[in-house]
Amino acid sequence: MSSVLATEAVSLSVRERLLVQQLSMRVDPGQVWCVLGPNGAGKSTLLRTLAGLREPDQGRVTLGERDIRSYRPIELARLRGFLPQSIVDAFSLTVMEAVIAARHPRLPFWAWGDEDLEPARNALRTFELEALAERDVTTLSGGERQRVNIAALFTQDVDVMLLDEPLSSLDLHHQMKTLHELLLTAERENKSVVYTVHDINLAFQHATHAVLLDGSGGALAGLKDEVITSEHLSAAFHHPIHGVTLDGERFFRAGRLNGISP
Repeated sequence: MSSVLATEAVSLSVRERLLVQQLSMRVDPGQVWCVLGPNGAGKSTLLRTLAGLREPDQGRVTLGERDIRSYRPIELARLRGFLPQSIVDAFSLTVMEAVIAARHPRLPFWAWGDEDLEPARNALRTFELEALAERDVTTLSGGERQRVNIAALFTQDVDVMLLDEPLSSLDLHHQMKTLHELLLTAERENKSVVYTVHDINLAFQHATHAVLLDGSGGALAGLKDEVITSEHLSAAFHHPIHGVTLDGERFFRAGRLNGISP
């Protein structure tokens, strides 16, 4: 079954405030979508809706040509993974245990053996966490804990990966590492990725497609070069944003406010 994730004329509101109006998008395997927009524009709300954790006010979300609401939780967990903005540690676990736990949707009765350790070991190695494998997750820094969360999502081995602000708390190296691995996974393993982000330039460099929300119902979706433009960004963020080309690569910078010296 194809794991295409799509929205059909989806509208989202919070407390009678319209965030997204009539958004239709199709996320195919191998694509990486970034979701951009100002604070409160509905980025997290959209991601939770794509994950099947919130019903749209209008329209529907489909996964593999089925309404996402028709899946049993265990079925959905085997197809899509969702990384929320924050995770509260209710129990004391080692880093390895926290990452291995992501395998449970694929295992009977929460049982795993040595064959289930290899995906976790690979994820720890990828995100430079091997030295922390036996550390208690409650003793980690915010950035270290976030890397564990990301490693767990990779260990889950799903077709569709949804990440809400995965770069939060990460230093520059690990931001770049995370985005690089998401692109690589989509390309090599034909997985789909959708993530929310605040940094326009990092999004532009590490995505194939984009969704741009303006917080008033406006939602543009499509190829990143068509969505992430100076005109569209300036309108969505209510601030002049200029595009510049450096060494053949496109970047965006915010215009200075009048009367403020550099």
